[in-house]
Amino acid sequence: MPKKACGACAPFWRVERASRASGAMGTVPMPDGLRTMRTGAVPLAFGPISHGGTMNDRLDDRLDLASGAARQEAVLVGRPFPPSLRVLLETCHENVFCTDARCAALPADAEVACYLALRDGDPVTGVLYRREGRTITVLSELLSIAGGALDQMARCLFARHQGVHLIHFPSVQTPPWPLPFPCQRYEATEDLVISLPGTAEAYLASLGPNTRAAIRRAQRAVAQQAPDLAFSFHGPDTIDRADVAALVELNCLRLASKRQAPSHTVDSVATLQSMLGAYGCVLFARSGGRIRAGVACTHVGRHAYMHVIAHDPSFDQSRLGLLCCFMSICESIRCGMREYHLLSGRYDYKRRLLGQQRDFDRIVVYRSLASVVASLPTYARTLVRGRGRQAKQRISSWRRSWKS
Repeated sequence: MPKKACGACAPFWRVERASRASGAMGTVPMPDGLRTMRTGAVPLAFGPISHGGTMNDRLDDRLDLASGAARQEAVLVGRPFPPSLRVLLETCHENVFCTDARCAALPADAEVACYLALRDGDPVTGVLYRREGRTITVLSELLSIAGGALDQMARCLFARHQGVHLIHFPSVQTPPWPLPFPCQRYEATEDLVISLPGTAEAYLASLGPNTRAAIRRAQRAVAQQAPDLAFSFHGPDTIDRADVAALVELNCLRLASKRQAPSHTVDSVATLQSMLGAYGCVLFARSGGRIRAGVACTHVGRHAYMHVIAHDPSFDQSRLGLLCCFMSICESIRCGMREYHLLSGRYDYKRRLLGQQRDFDRIVVYRSLASVVASLPTYARTLVRGRGRQAKQRISSWRRSWKS
């Protein structure tokens, strides 16, 4: 029998929730097999990597954390990853962009590994990365890491991969820290995050009066335009890949109508399908046998991430997109989430839904000045992109000030 997601939207919508695959949540103890890594000085052996030797070397450089107390140790784990690693990655950051689902679109022979930092035998940082020639690219994104932990990671990877010139962090949040290596850093992206209360009713009450009125108007307008519109939530075990593809198509159509280039690629869609297959909570709105709108979201720990939001352009005036986003947030609250990540894009509706901005930097760390010289194209490209990003943000800030 259909269930109502929250009292605010009960007057018209029909919501169905498909069964969900159960998953581990909350704090997960360190598996015994990995807990023993902190004792002894023997190499670990979870499996060889393609270039010979084992990636799973235990590296103990005795570098303390910023707190200065317990010793932190580092372990490198290569593919194929042991099953316990997935739980560790989920627990370390509760971030879908830091899980092994992030590697889905990479070829099987790609040199991919995971850096695990342990403190007193428990994981404090788990970071996926890929080596391509003389470059290491960190695959984990929207990652928060202490300055001392980033310092240790750079030392560890440079020690393990002698031929590498640079380590590239696409989006990381870390305080200023005096790294012993040349580096470039600039603000690269943002994440608009909603702190969720315990109930959907409390969240609705916390919104501004204009936003609550807009949601009520959207309810009435959608009900009048498409009385047969039905909403359904799907977990990892019931998400249809074809439905996700249709939702992505709607998103591309919406961007094209705004004369914006779609950001979806074959690889990004494959990664999205992998994430949804493991952690998905997807809302579809159907009418006349077609998907008219929806929100593709993932739940990891107590954090929800909104990856795709889209609606049929014929529902622009009805604000169906805003309504779907609100419903997805309410469903995340019902599932016990504590934060809802709207990701990048400084759109007005994200502010109205109480999204608070968190900034993430792009950081490129070079082994030495000689490595900078050897990587001049990368250095110049990073410099230009950083300056361009700063100029774009200044222009956007000026436009917002002018409009207000």
